[in-house]
Amino acid sequence: MAYALDMRRILLQSLLLLLLFSSCQVTEELSMNADGSGSSYTDIHVEQFFIDVLEDFSEFLPANDESMMDSAIKAYTSELNEAGTVSAASWESKGDNRYAVSFDYSSIDTLLGEMGAENQSLFEITDNSISFHLDISNYPELKALVPFLSDQNFEVYGPEYNQGMSEQDYLDMIYFLLGEDGPEAVSNGTVEIRITVPGTITSASGCRIEGTNTAIYAFPIIDFLLLNNPLSFSISWEN
Repeated sequence: MAYALDMRRILLQSLLLLLLFSSCQVTEELSMNADGSGSSYTDIHVEQFFIDVLEDFSEFLPANDESMMDSAIKAYTSELNEAGTVSAASWESKGDNRYAVSFDYSSIDTLLGEMGAENQSLFEITDNSISFHLDISNYPELKALVPFLSDQNFEVYGPEYNQGMSEQDYLDMIYFLLGEDGPEAVSNGTVEIRITVPGTITSASGCRIEGTNTAIYAFPIIDFLLLNNPLSFSISWEN
């Protein structure tokens, strides 16, 4: 019985890590100021299917007055507040499985360093440009920025363990693990990042321009989970 309980707890941890990253529609609004400071507002909507899965397994964890999603979002916000360049990090439950997380930062370069990416090739930031490039070769740098990606319970779902796997094979794996509703829920996972820069955008690649100073970068989360192709964008502007 103890072995079975431990295995269920391990499975639950694995599910929670997968759900937090792959079962959401995530919209982030990132505003950058000329002095390197800025703010971030993230709206997270979790599929009801995954909420139901978490609730089914919650009986195997210690009793907690908070829901599992509330606890996870709260812990994420607490981690943000530990960064010296971050201020006013907060979260709220907006109902209908939707959460909002917001914070201000004094320096995006310093923030990256505080998160463990002093020497990284993911982002390149100058006074009038920002670019991002993620592929399987620099994925370990992202793991330094986002520690849970290195958790052994999540790694089996990530691109390093699934290099070369087709999207259909990956969804078949999710079907086996989570049941018939799992593949559609994972396929529905998306990320949209709205980046507002301190000037007029002059060029953008890999994203679309909206207005004079905002660009939108969007991708399905399954593209991240497999990384069969790089994820990248670049934006330049004039002050």
